Amino acid sequence: MTTLSDARAALTALILVVAALSLYAGPATAQTGTADTTNQGAVSRADSAAAVDETGAVQEPTGAAETEAVQEPTGADEAVAPTSGFSVLRAYICKGIEQSEPTEAGKSFVPMADGVLRLCTFSEIGGPARQDTVVHVWYWGDREMARVPLGVKGPRWRTWSTKQILDEWRGEWHVEIVDTAGVLLSRLDFSVE
Repeated sequence: MTTLSDARAALTALILVVAALSLYAGPATAQTGTADTTNQGAVSRADSAAAVDETGAVQEPTGAAETEAVQEPTGADEAVAPTSGFSVLRAYICKGIEQSEPTEAGKSFVPMADGVLRLCTFSEIGGPARQDTVVHVWYWGDREMARVPLGVKGPRWRTWSTKQILDEWRGEWHVEIVDTAGVLLSRLDFSVE
């Protein structure tokens, strides 16, 4: 007899396989992940945290850099882009993602002793119940450093990108979250000390 937990485990495994087949493997400097936060069908919000896929992008060193301030969502987080209908419900720069949620969010970060810092941009996207893409564009000053397309596969979807920041890239940074037409949905500013 199959138990409910066996059925959930099988469903979670199937979701991971489907997510792995459908995610875009971003540039070598970034990793991506997504998780559905809707409560549709047999996948509940609690189960959706397991539907996370780390793509085949290059693994970046991690470390215990110091976070100096907690970042709150900006007013731009509620802007809706007329071309896509998507809006950013929550967005943070953080040091990690655990169970599809940001950890150690901040506005100022310090690299490790070896000069390397790995940061994430977490975003929760709201909008139409259709599949589409948003893009996290990482900037050091005015210089674009990475462009990471991320699939949005439901009306409420959590997704993130990661970026390795080298010691010589200290200074002011920002990440723009845009739709496929390039319309700005949100901007997150932060600094690397």
